[in-house]
Amino acid sequence: MSTVRGGTEANPGLVTRTETLAKLVAVSGPSAGRAFAIVRASATVGRHPTNDFVVDDPRVSGAHLELTRVHDRVRARDVGSTNGTWLGQHKVMDVELAIGGELTIGDTVLRLDVDENAAVPPSNARESFGDLVGRSPAMRELFATLERIAPKELAVLVQGETGTGKEGVARAIHLASGRASAPFVVIDVTSLPEALAETMIFGHEKGEGGGDAQEGGLIESAQGGTVFIDGVGELLPALQAKLLRMLERREILRVGGQTPVPIDVRVLSSTSRDLRNAIDKGSFREDLYFRLAQVRVFVPPLRQRKEDLPLVCAKLLARAGIEAMIDVDALEHLASMPWPGNVRELDNALLRAAAVARDGVIRRQDVAGEGEGFRGTEGERAPLDLSGTFAQAKERAIERFEKAYLTILMKGCQGNLSAAARKADVARHHLRDLLKKRGLYGVSLDDG
Repeated sequence: MSTVRGGTEANPGLVTRTETLAKLVAVSGPSAGRAFAIVRASATVGRHPTNDFVVDDPRVSGAHLELTRVHDRVRARDVGSTNGTWLGQHKVMDVELAIGGELTIGDTVLRLDVDENAAVPPSNARESFGDLVGRSPAMRELFATLERIAPKELAVLVQGETGTGKEGVARAIHLASGRASAPFVVIDVTSLPEALAETMIFGHEKGEGGGDAQEGGLIESAQGGTVFIDGVGELLPALQAKLLRMLERREILRVGGQTPVPIDVRVLSSTSRDLRNAIDKGSFREDLYFRLAQVRVFVPPLRQRKEDLPLVCAKLLARAGIEAMIDVDALEHLASMPWPGNVRELDNALLRAAAVARDGVIRRQDVAGEGEGFRGTEGERAPLDLSGTFAQAKERAIERFEKAYLTILMKGCQGNLSAAARKADVARHHLRDLLKKRGLYGVSLDDG
């Protein structure tokens, strides 16, 4: 049970909550006896020292679990661990635990217990920050954090699923900082051609990088302002080293250059995967991680903040310049769907619905089939063809899977073959051969 009260006269911007809180206790394993009070909306569990609850177990991944408070329960989601998360004999990816529930990670058993001594920290009463909107506890907590860190010259790592609005968080930080009047420059790592990435980011001297004149890169173009590195986990190792040098020395070397160029920028970055597991695998530098993640913020997925849906819908429609209303049945349907593509998917769904709506009102039939991710073509939604021999049916199923997977993969990587190969964890030449085999190599995969 929880009680929510309005702000006091002395502090009208805060609400106070009193509720039964939980703690996670290691009941066996190398960290037995260690406990963590789950007072924030979200937290992480893993072996890396930057986790909220550190478990010193070699069979636990760098980042193993993400915890989210859901009233009197705690939702635990495996974030790509190596050895998995287990509920008894069952391997689980996403589970809600009640008090007394136990999970096994590595050689450690974790139990959810009541914490009688913990108190929920006050959350911000505001329902927006920059262009961000929300009234859920997770978003109010995020707004309170952004309000504190925006004016400070700290590097911020924004984490969250694809489509949650990580760039919007970065823009909100920039606009609330002392650099708001200076440039905000986005570096989308996944869209940069591999051969030109270094030149585009760091610039080049005359005669280098294919240019006849000296030219500054994207970082220099943000001088005095903010650089937002989107998809920072996809940076090649050589570029990770150059970025670390920039953060440590506040200077860069252009490609082919000998003289360092002083740099005055604030660096914000984002990723949809947990870099602590990438550190474990040796694909991301730990020293760079600590430089980028002086502060970490997490943007919750849409499915975990359904109470925000009316505000988010109104914001998206207004941003698109659409004067349309959403009736109650349509809103209830939208709130019931999982939205794997998050706010980006909802935005596309509303644009489609507004285009077919009558009398400026979006009704239930206008949003039918929305909210479940990639809808696919009619052929992709059709049942599998299981006729013929086992081998024939299997080949058709494999072909259909590969076409669907590769299409979504290449769309998500904006056609960048190297980025797609890293994301799929396959060799670049093998991915190219697969694309050719399925007739997708060199084909535009834009949504159209």
